[in-house]
Amino acid sequence: MKGKLNVEELVAKYLLGDITAPERKQLEDWTKSSPERKEFFNRLCTNIAFRERYEAYSHINSHLAWKRFKKKYCPSIISTYLKYAAILVIPILIITGGWYFSTSPQVETLNNFTLGDAIQPGIPKATLILAENNKQSLTPTYPIPVKVNHSTTAIAQNGTLIYPTTPNINDTLHTKQNETIENNTLTTEQGNEFRVTFEDGTTVHLNYNTEIRYPVKFSKTKRIVYLKGEAYFKIAKDSRPFYVITDQGTIKQYGTEFNVNTFIPKRTEVALVKGSISIVSKESAQEQFIKPGQLAHIEQNGNNVSIYDVDLTPYVAWNEGRLIFENRTLENIVEILEHWYNVNISFGTPELKQLRFTGNMDRYATITPILKAIARTTNLQINIKDREILITDN
Repeated sequence: MKGKLNVEELVAKYLLGDITAPERKQLEDWTKSSPERKEFFNRLCTNIAFRERYEAYSHINSHLAWKRFKKKYCPSIISTYLKYAAILVIPILIITGGWYFSTSPQVETLNNFTLGDAIQPGIPKATLILAENNKQSLTPTYPIPVKVNHSTTAIAQNGTLIYPTTPNINDTLHTKQNETIENNTLTTEQGNEFRVTFEDGTTVHLNYNTEIRYPVKFSKTKRIVYLKGEAYFKIAKDSRPFYVITDQGTIKQYGTEFNVNTFIPKRTEVALVKGSISIVSKESAQEQFIKPGQLAHIEQNGNNVSIYDVDLTPYVAWNEGRLIFENRTLENIVEILEHWYNVNISFGTPELKQLRFTGNMDRYATITPILKAIARTTNLQINIKDREILITDN
């Protein structure tokens, strides 16, 4: 097949058993290019109802089969919008053309949408846990001093906790033979985010529901932090290696920028933006390197690290103030919205959770534009009452 890869036609040919060896290789390469595509394709192929609909057109060639199938089961894909009844069809329509949130004029399906303007995005807020479990609340205020141990005072300002810089590792405090490592812990809750600048100049952006534990001053040989949740790291250049330790393994950096996410149960997800890092799972001593533009999965109790070449934009966009979804289920999107906007979102029927979207939204806007985009794209009904949101079929 020459020119632009036509995934729709390749999938149609595969389901009809009319795919050539070169076309099969193209399709396999496409599915292996990201975990999301592989998951989608496997789910599509194992769905009996979807396959039976395709097989109903087996008496004609694949190209015509796809055209007739699309015409019968999703006639409104170009001019209007699909409803959840076409749920099994939606993913294949998304993967090649891109299902972007629409702003075209439609019948208003978001009841009391102005109430969404009162639902603001998350704010910079965190709790700092000091020695002996002493806690201090940090909010976006004018600069205030924060005593982080008996000899060190940090500054909290504009949503960032800034530790005093240590000039170099030959600083007298670092060279003491019996130096005591004192840890601080910074935590965020639902609807919060915060930033921290360590004494070496490394900056970390914490997403909601995140905890990071770190020393007030790093040791003279290495820099180690412990993470639960999601954080974006910009590591300062230093002769000491920097380690991020999660429940699944260890990320070691060699001068870099990367995102670490442990929100998915029993998995650590690492997206490398710049530089070089290696990953060692807890069950293996083997150090595996990943390159910029790659995504690594460290699974619980796994001996291997899975590495994928992907577009990193959706994985790191939150750090730049965007919410970017690429072929994500509505259930997954809702989970993110609940944590960031501190709301409760429920569905009228479970089937609605599996609708899939691709979209790019402002993370610091109110929730209204996102809800309106979902409502108009799917013709779903969205009702808001205080911080409770209900999504139902029209």
